[in-house]
Amino acid sequence: MKLTKNMKQWLKEAEGSLEQAEEAARESGDIQVQNLYQIAPLIFSKRNSMNYAALIQEMMDENEEQVQRDWACDEKSKEQYKFHYISSYLFCFVVAKQVEETEYDEIMEYVNSKMELFNDDYDFE
Repeated sequence: MKLTKNMKQWLKEAEGSLEQAEEAARESGDIQVQNLYQIAPLIFSKRNSMNYAALIQEMMDENEEQVQRDWACDEKSKEQYKFHYISSYLFCFVVAKQVEETEYDEIMEYVNSKMELFNDDYDFE
């Protein structure tokens, strides 16, 4: 499967979705930034004009499992909300079968190299 967007378009997609998520968190006041990843499927759905409840739930379940696995390995990773949000948002494209998981890995690597997804004081252990 060929990537449907070039890497710069994926970067723009990721940046725009993070901006929307942060704005939604500010406006609601109820969303803790460490849980921002939980709204990634909703942002995906809105940005892609997709309203299929079962698919959105599958995205939520997949993202929850992925983030909980990361947190179990490193409790401090909860502080890295931008990374968890972006990886969750982009993984929605995998769940929706718009990109393969290997393509997701490439996209995530590129986006991670171009965006400041980690706090400066974060220490990889």
